[in-house]
Amino acid sequence: MSGDAEQPTNEAAPAPVTQAAQESEGKGWWSRTIDQFGYQQLVTDYKIPVNTNGLLYSLGGVLAIALAFEIVTGMLLTYLYVPDANLAYGITAGMLASTGWSIVLNFHFWNAFLIFGLVFVHMLRTFFSGGYRGGKTGLWLIGVGLAGFVFLLSVTGEALHWDEVGFGVPWNIGEALEAVGLAGLFNYSPEGLLDIATASEKLSQLYTLHISIVAIVLGLFMIWHLMLVRFKGISQPFWVVASSVMGSFSKHLRSWIIYSSILLGIVLLISIFVPRDPGVAPQLIASSPLFGVDDDPGGLAFKPNFPISWTRGLNIVAAQLGIDPDIWGTVVGMALLVLVLVIIPFVDRGKLAPATVKEAFDWRKRGWAFAAMAIFWIVVVGGLAVNFFTAEG
Repeated sequence: MSGDAEQPTNEAAPAPVTQAAQESEGKGWWSRTIDQFGYQQLVTDYKIPVNTNGLLYSLGGVLAIALAFEIVTGMLLTYLYVPDANLAYGITAGMLASTGWSIVLNFHFWNAFLIFGLVFVHMLRTFFSGGYRGGKTGLWLIGVGLAGFVFLLSVTGEALHWDEVGFGVPWNIGEALEAVGLAGLFNYSPEGLLDIATASEKLSQLYTLHISIVAIVLGLFMIWHLMLVRFKGISQPFWVVASSVMGSFSKHLRSWIIYSSILLGIVLLISIFVPRDPGVAPQLIASSPLFGVDDDPGGLAFKPNFPISWTRGLNIVAAQLGIDPDIWGTVVGMALLVLVLVIIPFVDRGKLAPATVKEAFDWRKRGWAFAAMAIFWIVVVGGLAVNFFTAEG
């Protein structure tokens, strides 16, 4: 062998310099920074039809931003809140009496109303535009899951106020578990909630669900949903002229920011200038005017807040039909809502997203899907209306 032969080396070859890296070197510090976090690949290089930058197609993004603010304000509230059945009401009342904390708590409260509305508007837009067609059934089903987790956040959040309305949440959960024969498995009964120790245990469970389990899973589903939109593409609106012109997602993102700033700005103003009292103390604490009463909150004419008030309306309907216990109204109603939402993409016979108004309302292909959506709205709106117009029960 020649003495001039090259000796092997353990030094790794330098990584090739990509074109993107070369381009970033010639940019300013801000451009280089956001490039390092994949902004160009995730936003700038992501192209979508320019006719999807309107309000209706931005509400999904506004919903994501509203949920993010809900999580952030919820994290702030954990610094003061303690899930103790004897203390939680006083803590909530103290926050509402504080100028700074009342804004945080009120924003968290009123933003839940906005989220409730955005879920339904976004659902309708996706339905009418056939957003689940063309191999996007999974996108719709993940959206249904998201709506379910938003509902769970509303239910568990309602309990954490721990006024008599909030006390009604674990009480009704206990009734629902009794109705389906699972109360013993979960050691859950409405009567047991009148004991401070037992009520604290159940309130702690709801608190854990609200701030960790449901919130984390909802966040994962939200990311999953957004990534599916990224991979599967956005269905174009049939109510405008179809366009093949593609634009950067950055413009769509600006629409999210603009519309969310307007809507969340309104929520912030309401949070600052609309006073809210802590409600009536729950019947299991000695300071409550209802102390010692063993009737359920619904029977005492206490109504849940708007996002979940339709559930009480379904109970009232069940009671009017002579169904005992009336909690079956809510149990059956929720099961029906899940069923009709899940089957929609499977009973819609259209293959591609509708391109015209005629295709969007083609009853031959979409009749069963429209029937399923109609059932959903009849149950929800009917429950809301019954709850609103009925004082007791």
